[in-house]
Amino acid sequence: MGSTQQKRTTARAPQDIVGGLFLVFVALLALYLIRDLPAAGRVGFASGTAPRLFAYGLLGLGLVITVQGFFKNGPALETFPLRAPVAILGAVLLFGLGIRNLGLFLTGIPMVLMASAAAPGFRPLEASIFAVAITGFCALLFSYTLGQPIPLWPNF
Repeated sequence: MGSTQQKRTTARAPQDIVGGLFLVFVALLALYLIRDLPAAGRVGFASGTAPRLFAYGLLGLGLVITVQGFFKNGPALETFPLRAPVAILGAVLLFGLGIRNLGLFLTGIPMVLMASAAAPGFRPLEASIFAVAITGFCALLFSYTLGQPIPLWPNF
């Protein structure tokens, strides 16, 4: 008579498990935030249909990645540098909070500089040239070509 040993399942790919759980969290948050949007209209699609489909797809993908993390070998958890997410989040917040009151030029240039600072090889001179060029391009495209009501300068 042989003794039976129970196999203990351990996390073989912790990075995949954490990443998958994060995708599940984002999907559940999205489903919560779009709960009041109609899922179907008279023609089938409504304003909440596509976001729900994407959220359910993300939820399924997150669950698959999480489960696979227990069965396949993968990378361990590593330290996570906060420079990039903080720079990108700061740039998005700056744009969202400043575009109406400060205008595109006073918001766009610092926003691009902040977002550029997320890259490890950030070069201030090149980023400044790019910020001015892309902000000018956006001003031409959105305000003049497409006729969008985006203020270019602050209203004093």
